[in-house]
Amino acid sequence: MVTLPFTKELLNGKGEAKTISFRRATVDDLDAVVALQEEIVDALPDKDLYATSTREEYETQLKEDICFVAECDGEFAGFSVLIPNDPDNERNYGKYFNYDREQLADTCSFDLTMVSPRFRGHGIQRDFNKLRTGTAVEMGAKEGLTSISPDNPYSYRNFLVLNFNIVEEREMYGGKRRYLLRKEF
Repeated sequence: MVTLPFTKELLNGKGEAKTISFRRATVDDLDAVVALQEEIVDALPDKDLYATSTREEYETQLKEDICFVAECDGEFAGFSVLIPNDPDNERNYGKYFNYDREQLADTCSFDLTMVSPRFRGHGIQRDFNKLRTGTAVEMGAKEGLTSISPDNPYSYRNFLVLNFNIVEEREMYGGKRRYLLRKEF
């Protein structure tokens, strides 16, 4: 697993170097997370691509889940959430498959990743997915589950290259179409 915090160098379109830093998120990041969601939703041509969360939901995630932040030159570039393999957590995606307690205890959920439109195209989501996968394996999870809009090929390609497989399509989040993807560790 990658030790946090870590940094990676990027080149922008002008060939200028930028540094992206990844770290664990804290409750102190709440305002920036909410602002990032607003920035992302405002830029979406199709609002059904994204299921928004409330400030309270993000606060719960920052307190209970494993959250990561990407920053570039002091700007909030991205945020990502891993729901731990807790059989008592109602947000464990294994509940969509009616997993028993033992299966839920072996399943981590890759809940969401947000990347600012200003920082897309630099592999930040893929880096978050690798961080989450490494963390899930360290926690003893045997599989990971996630949901993605079928109309968001960039996101599901980032999971397919990490050997997640689409196992089902269903309505979630108030009637939005979603693929459910799985990877066994």
